Amino acid sequence: MKTVELFLLFLLLNGCAKETPGIHPGLTTITEAVYGTATVVPNEAYTVFSSVNGIIERSHLVEGALIEENDELFRISTDRAQLARKKATQNLARARESYRGDAAILKEMEDRLQSAAMSLTQDSLNYRRQGRLWRQNIGSKQAFEMTELKYKTTRSQIDELHRAYARTQRELADQFDLAGTDLEISGQQYAEYVTHAKMGGTVYEVLVREGESVTTQTPVARIGSTDDFILELLIDEVDIPKVLIGQNVVVILDAYRDEPYKAVITRILPHKDDRSQTFTVEASFTKSPKQLYDGLSGEANVIISRRENTLILPTEFIGPDNQVFTADGAQSVVTGISDLRYTEIISGLDTNALVYQPE
Repeated sequence: MKTVELFLLFLLLNGCAKETPGIHPGLTTITEAVYGTATVVPNEAYTVFSSVNGIIERSHLVEGALIEENDELFRISTDRAQLARKKATQNLARARESYRGDAAILKEMEDRLQSAAMSLTQDSLNYRRQGRLWRQNIGSKQAFEMTELKYKTTRSQIDELHRAYARTQRELADQFDLAGTDLEISGQQYAEYVTHAKMGGTVYEVLVREGESVTTQTPVARIGSTDDFILELLIDEVDIPKVLIGQNVVVILDAYRDEPYKAVITRILPHKDDRSQTFTVEASFTKSPKQLYDGLSGEANVIISRRENTLILPTEFIGPDNQVFTADGAQSVVTGISDLRYTEIISGLDTNALVYQPE
């Protein structure tokens, strides 16, 4: 019973296949490609940020303007920077006066050292004189010991004054150097209120204008190369393993629909965009329109492989499990690469076979 049912099913399928006109497999060139969306972008580009928070006081940014490297782009209001620099200048003047001026702390300590040195001279003379008298049994031992104690005390005080002087001198020198460093830093910070171009090129986009406030995280403008453009392709994660550096790309831009252009893969970024589930691939034009613009979009096909003079069949003529329907019934074929319309037949058919489209 089962054998009869299977035979009837085969006749039914075979009969349905023959209701549509049959075709013969043909020999031609077939190309396998990976599809991606394409966007034209400058080869070199960067987003301009301010180094400080504040309000843009003056801006030279104009969309489409050509700029040179180190050109001034904009400057932030410098009121706060000027106050900081004034304060640093005043601190340096005070530190210099304390370290080198006539009213310096060190001058006062030098006077104390000089006075102590005079006292030590007198105490030394009294100590030696009282010592000679004591050795001659003149005077009292108590008087000798008192002069000895006074001499040693004064000498100890001078030693302490010398140490304090050296310590204070180091501290004042450090404060003077630190004030100078603070002034230098304030000068550098003052320079940060003016932003210059990191590269020459074209201003493609201005995001913040004069009078508007910015932070160090606010994009102000986008600058890129003027005549050097590349393609950014978004490739689905399923297809990215097939894409390799050096592969050729056929591009059709929406602005130039009548002519395809050529490029070659130069870079594959390894990070996937979780929102679009795609990888970014860069390609350089080998044939491009005379005029390109930042942001032009289109479609791209990355050429994975190409077969010359190979047997092909419309893909819709191939059923599940690579089954095709011929005048002799269903049979299996071995398939190769595919494009959007055709599939390569490696074995199982020849050009003499008449193949029907399955329903």
